[in-house]
Amino acid sequence: MIRIMISKDIRQTHEYARYMEILGWKTEKYEVGSIKNRVFIRNIPLIGKIAKIQRPQCVPNKKQLEKLQQNYSLAAIYIEPQEEEQKNPSAFSIAKTCFLPPKTIHINLEQSEEKIFNQMKSKTRYNIRLSQKRRMSIQESSNIDAFIKLWHEGAKKRGNFFSQKKEIQALWDAFEKKAHLLLANNTTLLHRSVVNPLAGILLIKSPTTTYYMYAASTKEGNRLFAPTLLTWEAIKLAKKIGCKIFDFEGIYDKRYPQTKSWKGFTRFKEGFGGNTIEYPKTLVRYYNPLLRILSL
Repeated sequence: MIRIMISKDIRQTHEYARYMEILGWKTEKYEVGSIKNRVFIRNIPLIGKIAKIQRPQCVPNKKQLEKLQQNYSLAAIYIEPQEEEQKNPSAFSIAKTCFLPPKTIHINLEQSEEKIFNQMKSKTRYNIRLSQKRRMSIQESSNIDAFIKLWHEGAKKRGNFFSQKKEIQALWDAFEKKAHLLLANNTTLLHRSVVNPLAGILLIKSPTTTYYMYAASTKEGNRLFAPTLLTWEAIKLAKKIGCKIFDFEGIYDKRYPQTKSWKGFTRFKEGFGGNTIEYPKTLVRYYNPLLRILSL
């Protein structure tokens, strides 16, 4: 696997901290040399307070971990490392679950558009051209309400009745100008595009990377291959705004059974080429004996 180094993961930006705070998490910081890393803390009913340290540039030392535990009486601390080389703190073990996607695909945006396009699978390239022939129109939009409605309706059809309205709205509000929404419609149906898009993608941007955070499509959008054309336009937009990496933000990882349901969209994402990135396993230290028994 070829990895393009990311100086700071999106989880360690102040915009993401604002997003987590909107969702009810408290943010703390610790320093290693001149590098500041963020920790997210929240009280979970029946469990207690947990801390998440996600894709830090440097793992906290023993003293910093002890201070966190003492200040918040934590039930557990989870660390999702960015690199294998990051030292595993003492008394931490491998967690059975993960909070962030443990595996993803990166597309190198420092290549030409032509090279990126030619590295896609032939079927993906064909579907992009077919969607263009079927007069799909892709537009950048600020209508987050239309996208939330689209995403929720699609989720219900997949049997997922948990609304992501709060999470999607929080991302949009926290990242502001660094959040980009692309919506798709057939050019013969543009009068519907404001309130009823056929498909959409919500992207967020860090200094080096554009992340594919949420995507949704109607049955008609799928028939017209709108998601494929949308993703290609999202990749081109990410390149245009100066990013070096397009991150698909999650594919199936056999190490984590919880990602088994991702197999379908993993095949879709793999069609765009790129490099598979596998992150180290999630680490955990339990302070609550019940959590240790349940291995949560």
